[in-house]
Amino acid sequence: MSLKVGQPAPEPRVYRCSSCGRLTALLKDEEASICPTDEGVKSYTWLPTKYTLLLRTRNVAEEIKKRSNWVDKLSDGLSALTGNIWFVWIHAVWFTAWIVFNVTSQQPFDPFPFGLLTLVVSLEAIVLATFILMSQNRQVEVSDVRQELDFQVNLKSEKILEELRATINELHRNMIGKKRIKK
Repeated sequence: MSLKVGQPAPEPRVYRCSSCGRLTALLKDEEASICPTDEGVKSYTWLPTKYTLLLRTRNVAEEIKKRSNWVDKLSDGLSALTGNIWFVWIHAVWFTAWIVFNVTSQQPFDPFPFGLLTLVVSLEAIVLATFILMSQNRQVEVSDVRQELDFQVNLKSEKILEELRATINELHRNMIGKKRIKK
């Protein structure tokens, strides 16, 4: 099935311009673009070739999201919530109000040295630190997977480059050999 400009590709495949023969690779649902060599010809289409795209790339963020459970989501949410300036401002106002009330009140519920406030803040710090560490561990996992994917891409690129180098060397040798035979 040929594609017109702007039409989405039904599958990941290499397509050939019907006007100039230029090749382009399109992912599934990627729209066919205007041919770079288009010289005002509006009637060309992209014809499918026999070459399909063998994609091995993975979306790390989606994979991690699929594997996460409710505790992981909770730790990520709490880390995001507590990791902004509003969290600091709310705590500053809360601590100030607590201290001012207990210092100025005739019947303070937590007199100086504010043992209850210290207990609440310590418990909050323990719980938040645990969830933040869990969230950071998940980020390290994501980073490790990305690093592994980068390694695989680099290895594949090196392999392709070596294959291309060898092919070019063979073509060069064949061309030199043909020139010698003609003389």
